Amino acid sequence: MNTRIPAFLGTLALLAVSCNANPPSSQASSPEATPSVEQTESNPTAETSEAATSVAARSGTFVAGEKETEGSASIMTENGQAYLVLDDTFKTADGPDVFVLLHKEMTPESYSESDYVNLGMMEKTSGMQRYTIPAGTNVDDFQSAVIWCRQFNATFGYASLESANSNQ
Repeated sequence: MNTRIPAFLGTLALLAVSCNANPPSSQASSPEATPSVEQTESNPTAETSEAATSVAARSGTFVAGEKETEGSASIMTENGQAYLVLDDTFKTADGPDVFVLLHKEMTPESYSESDYVNLGMMEKTSGMQRYTIPAGTNVDDFQSAVIWCRQFNATFGYASLESANSNQ
């Protein structure tokens, strides 16, 4: 009887391993690559996979404010969730208490809480990064993405957001 239990457990372990040995191709290994199963399996080209991952609604290029700020910002929607994405050329200065905002003004001049939605503290001063836009936020109400130092009320830089369709 003691020999049957280890044999049974060995068989169970083998089944568990074999079931997970070849996960479906739709499972992504990183948060940046989360393609939709239907779109990528029907046409598995690289362009289609990128397009299926997210759709840009609005974008703009950063303009320096009180600090040199470069790169682009885009509002993207992925699986029904909106994000503000700073591209891999994004770069700004370091500072205390620096936040990423969506602002109602094209060129932000005031920072009353009714004028912006705070997406959180800036993660890093350069490179690609993504900030979740809170559910229920109407992104059409906001005209710019802003890098803002709350402590000194300083606009490091901003990107006026234009519709993706306006470039065509």
